Amino acid sequence: MHWREHIARYGKQWFPGEPWVRTTFLALFALAALLRFWGIQDLSYTHDELSALVRIYPTLGETIQRGVIELDTHPPGVQVFEWAWTKVFGMGEGVVKLPFIVLALAALFLLYRFALACTSAPTALVVTALLATLQYTVLYAQIARPYAFGFFTTALLADQLTRYLAFGTRRNWVGTGVAIVLCAYTHHFTLLLAGIMVLSGFFLLRKEQRRGYIRMCAVAALLYLPNIPIFWKQLSMGGLDGWLQPPDPDWLLEYGAWILHFSWILGGTVGFVLLLALVMRIKNGASPSPAQWILPLWGLAPLVIGYGYSIWRSPVLQYSMLIFSFPFVLMALFAGLRNLDRRWTLVICAGLVGASTYSLLVEREHYQMFQGSRYEAMVQTAIRTVKESGADRTLVLFDAAAPQVQFYLDRSGQEGLDLQFVQLRGNVTPGALDSLLRLTKSGKVVLGISNGAEPEDLARVQVHFPYVVERQDHLEGQVYVLTDDSTEARVHDRTLIAEATPARHWGGVWDIHDDLPVRHDATKRSTYWELSGREFGVAVQIPFAPGFHVQDEFDAVLELEQPPGRTSVSVVVGFNKGDPTLFTRGGHLDTFTGSERVLLCASASPGWAMPGVRPDRVTAYLMNGSLGPLRVKRLRLYRRSGNWNGNALFEPVHKGH
Repeated sequence: MHWREHIARYGKQWFPGEPWVRTTFLALFALAALLRFWGIQDLSYTHDELSALVRIYPTLGETIQRGVIELDTHPPGVQVFEWAWTKVFGMGEGVVKLPFIVLALAALFLLYRFALACTSAPTALVVTALLATLQYTVLYAQIARPYAFGFFTTALLADQLTRYLAFGTRRNWVGTGVAIVLCAYTHHFTLLLAGIMVLSGFFLLRKEQRRGYIRMCAVAALLYLPNIPIFWKQLSMGGLDGWLQPPDPDWLLEYGAWILHFSWILGGTVGFVLLLALVMRIKNGASPSPAQWILPLWGLAPLVIGYGYSIWRSPVLQYSMLIFSFPFVLMALFAGLRNLDRRWTLVICAGLVGASTYSLLVEREHYQMFQGSRYEAMVQTAIRTVKESGADRTLVLFDAAAPQVQFYLDRSGQEGLDLQFVQLRGNVTPGALDSLLRLTKSGKVVLGISNGAEPEDLARVQVHFPYVVERQDHLEGQVYVLTDDSTEARVHDRTLIAEATPARHWGGVWDIHDDLPVRHDATKRSTYWELSGREFGVAVQIPFAPGFHVQDEFDAVLELEQPPGRTSVSVVVGFNKGDPTLFTRGGHLDTFTGSERVLLCASASPGWAMPGVRPDRVTAYLMNGSLGPLRVKRLRLYRRSGNWNGNALFEPVHKGH
C-alpha cells in the first residue's frame, strides 16, 4: 500500500482505528485526563507561571509592551491568551491551568491520529501510553506556560499536514496554515519545529499541490509579520547566560534519565519494548513510507539545533523546549512494532502504563511536590509570625524573586499589604545584612529563601539568631522562623562538627601551623591567632561520613576582629574526592563595618554543584589574600540537613525526607 493510501485509510475518519484500537485509546486518554486533572485546585503555581501572571497589565497594549517586549523572551501568543482568560475567569490556580490541560489532552488525540496514519496502531497506542503517563507530559500539561500550547499546536500541524498530503483538501490546507501561525506565536522552538515540518512536507507534495502550499505558507508569513520586531529584539537579547549553563557531555544521559523518572522499573520496561521494536524492525524491514526519515528529523532536529546553539552561541536548551518534538522521537523509536498483534500490544501498553504511573506517583512523588508554593509559604508564615509576636519584634527577610512574593502579598488581602519586609535579593550586601541583624531589636526572624538565593543567608542569620522555631522545606525553596531565645527552639537544624580556637580544637583533622603566633588582648579579654603576613594558617578536613547525605549543607563560620585597614580575607568550604578539589565556595570580608567582631560565612552542599557525586571529605579554611593584619579568634564547621528535594523537579527524589 502506498503511504498516501495508508494515510487516507485512517484520515477519512475523525476518530480512526479499529474498535479495539479506539477502545484502548479511550482508556489511555481517560487515564491521561485523570493524571492531569487530579488535585488541580491543590497544584501551586511554579515560578515561571507567576512570572507570566505578574506581567499581565490592565490593558492588552500594556501587556504586550511591558509584559512581552520589555520583559519576556517568548512570542506574545500565550501572554495575550492569559490576559484575556484571566480578565474573564480570574487568577485561581485551577482556572488558569484548565485551558492548558485541555489543550494538552487534545494534543494526545491529534498525535494518536497522526501516529496511526503515519505508522501503525501498535505504535500509536504504545506512544499514547507513554505520553499519557510520563511526568514529562503530565507536568508540562499542568503548567500554564507555552509548553502545553506548543504541544497542541505542533500536534495540530502534524495532523493537518499529513491529511493535506493525502487529500489536498481546502479544509486541511487551512488547518495547516492556522497551525503554522499558532506555532509561530507560541514559542520560538515551536516556530523552529514548524519550519522544519513545513520544509520537509514540501518534498512530499504532489506537483499540483505545490502552488497552493506556497500560498498558504506566504499567508502564514504575512500573519507573523507583526511579531518580527519583537522576535529580533528577543533574539538580540541572546540566551539565558545569567542562570543557565551550556549542556555538558552528560546532558543527554541526564535528559533521558529524567524522562524515565530515574526509575529502574520504568527504564527496564521501556528498554524491553525498545529492544522488541528493534528486533521486529530488523526482522520485518523498515516501513517504506516517508515516516522513516520524517519522524527522526522532526524529533531530533530541534534538539541538535538547540544543543549546538547553546554550546557555540548562548545557552537556551532546556527540557521544556524539547517537549514539542518529543512525541516524534517516540514514534521513530517504536515504529518497528507495526506488526505487533493485538494481544501483545495490549500487554505492552498495560506494562508501560503500570511502570510509568507507579514511578510517577511513588518514585517521583509528583503531586506532593506541587502542593504549596514556596512564595505563598513565605508570605503566610511571615503574616502569622507577625500576628503572634508583633511587628516590632519580628524581622522579615526574603531572598526571593520580588514579583512572585508581591503576587502573594497582593493576594493575601489587607493584612499582607501591611507586612514590612526586607528584600535581600540584589539589595543587601553581606555586611549590610550583618549590621541589620546586629542592630535589630526584633526577637524573631522570618527568612524566606528561593532558588538563586545567597547560600550564606541562613548561616548569617544564625550567627545572631541561632535557634530554629520552624522550618519548612519546599520545592526550590525554604522558610525559616528563627529566634535568639533558646527556650523557644523547636527544630534541631544543624550540628557543630568541628571547631578551633587558639586554646583548643576538636572534630576532624586540623592543620594549624605550629609557628602561627597566638596573642592575648587583656583589655578585650580575647585570645587570637595573628595572621599578619600569612595567607594560610588554619584548616580542617572532615571525612564525609556514611551518615552524611549529598544534600546536606555545610557552613564554615570564621570569627575575627575587624581589620584596621582594607584587607582581603575569606573563609572557604569545599569538597574533595581523592586528591582533586571538586568544589569550593568562599565568604569574603568585603563590606563588614561598624563592629569589632566579624563573622564570615561560607555555605555549600555537594548536591548543588555535583549532583550524584559523593565526596570523600569536607574541607574548611581561611585565606588572608592580601597578607594584611588579621586577628582570628575561631573557625567553626557546621552540618545541616539540607532541603533534600529542593531540586527534585529535575533530579531524583531523595527518600527518607
